[in-house]
Amino acid sequence: MLVDLIRIAAADGMELDGAFFAPDRGSTPSGPIDAAMIIHGSGRNFYTPATANMANDLRRAGYAALTLNTRGHDTVWVDRQTGVAEGNAYEILDNSRQDLRAGIDYLAAQGYERIAILGQSMGAVKVAYYGAVENDPRVAAVVPISPVRLSCSYYMESPDAEEFRANLVTADRMEAEGRALDLFNVDFPIKEMFSAMAYIDKHGPLERYNIIGQAPKIRVPLFVLSGSLETHTRLLDVPQDMIAGAVNSPRAEYLVLEGGNHSLTNMMPAAGEAVVNWLASLEASVGQAAAAAN
Repeated sequence: MLVDLIRIAAADGMELDGAFFAPDRGSTPSGPIDAAMIIHGSGRNFYTPATANMANDLRRAGYAALTLNTRGHDTVWVDRQTGVAEGNAYEILDNSRQDLRAGIDYLAAQGYERIAILGQSMGAVKVAYYGAVENDPRVAAVVPISPVRLSCSYYMESPDAEEFRANLVTADRMEAEGRALDLFNVDFPIKEMFSAMAYIDKHGPLERYNIIGQAPKIRVPLFVLSGSLETHTRLLDVPQDMIAGAVNSPRAEYLVLEGGNHSLTNMMPAAGEAVVNWLASLEASVGQAAAAAN
């Protein structure tokens, strides 16, 4: 697939790489959405197959699509400007709002006005969080795919509570010892390497990014997509619970694809078709109402 590789800057100067998928010549999208931005999951990047394939499916359906690195891309990378280590291991998730806004700015500069923001796994958390806390009138729909439940209280009541509590104790001790940026390995809620600071930010008791709690703040159409095999504690029943909480969305729906795994990597064509069909089903009046709510 031919794409335009881009590099844009967030408000704080952080450079972000991505790819712009221009719609096929002569194709016109159905419904009120004219462009989409797709955000990768933990430790992934803008060219991860599930992310790139989703963008290509949208392009073929007539939508302009942008896949974009957030500063949390890959596990660890070093910023060539500052020499500072970044990546999922060090990410403070709230900073991703700058990254998503930069991507939306890029699409808006190309003339696109009605933008859907999609994300996979942790990217799903980022787009839902952005949709909930940012008053961005250019966002016309939010599509979390395989969203993760970042809830300390939920984990503490789960069968994984003992392991999770031990991770928090370790991270808290490291912070108290002045080692907030030191890395440690965990197996819960994902098998990954985190700094103590980043682990507490995402999984600590403040629950800033619990998208179940944030769902009532989403005032645009919301479509949550997942797979039936997503039964891990961090994924279980998240689509249903998000939609139940999205009481201020003009249209909130979820779909669970039978046999689908996390991020639907084993069902990429079906995932793309589901998103394209849902976007096409949106009525212009729904989009206009969402804009008025913003």
